[in-house]
Amino acid sequence: MKGQAAFEYMAIFIIVMAFVTPVWFYVISLQGDTTNDLYFTYAKNAADKITQTADLVYSQGYPAKLRVKVYMPPNILEAFFDDKTVVLKMAIDSHETYITSLSTGTLTGSLPTSEGVYWLDVEAENDHVQISYT
Repeated sequence: MKGQAAFEYMAIFIIVMAFVTPVWFYVISLQGDTTNDLYFTYAKNAADKITQTADLVYSQGYPAKLRVKVYMPPNILEAFFDDKTVVLKMAIDSHETYITSLSTGTLTGSLPTSEGVYWLDVEAENDHVQISYT
């Protein structure tokens, strides 16, 4: 009797695991996709916030200056300006993605690549917008 009860418990356990295991793998893959989407959205928001602030100070002209707080997500490989564009190069899954945002004026300066919250100084110069972080 004891052997039969143990066998039945083991059979029930195996059947339950057969149903739970695929669901578990699905949840793990879904969580990974959601995390990547979240990081992508954070990066896009940061790039857009930078260009919106740069557009504001550019439209006001020299000596307009603002400080803006941005969150830089993990997985950013490079962050730079390409004339009037903010470019964030990001690793998502096993490939690289570029997040861009276009500004009205020419942008110069530097951006952080490490994860964290940063204060950016956005300052209008004579013919461009200077951006630096602290």
